[in-house]
Amino acid sequence: MHGSSFSDPVITHPETAWIALAVPLWMAMGTILLFTPPITSAGQLLTACLIAVLALLLILSKVVPLFVAVVLSGPATALLIWLLLWMQEQRYVSALDRALPAAVGRLGAQLRSGSGIQPALEKVVIDLPAGPLKAEWSYVIAHFGTPIDGHVLATPAQVVAALALQTPSRRHAAFLGHMEVALGQTHDVLIRRVQAAYSALHAAEQRRSQALTELSQMRYSGFAIGLAGTGMAAYLALTQWQRFTLAYQGPLGLIAGVIVGSVLIAPFIGGFLLSRADDLDY
Repeated sequence: MHGSSFSDPVITHPETAWIALAVPLWMAMGTILLFTPPITSAGQLLTACLIAVLALLLILSKVVPLFVAVVLSGPATALLIWLLLWMQEQRYVSALDRALPAAVGRLGAQLRSGSGIQPALEKVVIDLPAGPLKAEWSYVIAHFGTPIDGHVLATPAQVVAALALQTPSRRHAAFLGHMEVALGQTHDVLIRRVQAAYSALHAAEQRRSQALTELSQMRYSGFAIGLAGTGMAAYLALTQWQRFTLAYQGPLGLIAGVIVGSVLIAPFIGGFLLSRADDLDY
């Protein structure tokens, strides 16, 4: 790289420059893999990390100087992987929330038939399709009676409270909080609590569906505007690549690129937020 110009993206040895770029990228990827969140599988996380690393290696080596690329590669990798994980978390929460009302209704029916909390949960979990809710309720069943503090066995209320602290779904956490209280009371109180939770969840899901219908036009407009802007940017990049890269070189060009990129993705974010109507009142 020429020492006379900090913003000069020319690399004197491009055949080996990727090694310098890859070091902070792989370090960031390894750090994230050590703290794999429960919302995604190991394979999905590894795929997201590889996509982030390869994409950033290509982009940074073409747009900014080697020194700047090395400095930015680690934080950029962490940010991109965090974004991919956040998207995975939203899908996880959405799938859990969709399955929750019906499962709570079936749990209430099992409790009304005279089953205790553990056999009732086991019967409901058997019929649940593979997904977040089945995994989380299976955690509860597996940890009933687990020894804690050496000699004390975990009560159902303690296991439910532990799951409430871990689940990423606010709606599920609220239900588990009510369950924790009800499990310390008589069976008829537990039945009434679960039935009340089912009624509230069912009503909330109906309101959410109605809100999504009303906001659909605004959501699609946001996506359409975002796609139009992204399409124009992609067309300019393909037809005038040299001018496109020249415009975003150097520190000022990098700042301008971030601003332009933010403007392009803003409609997508707005459309996504409009699609996430939610409430919690039970």
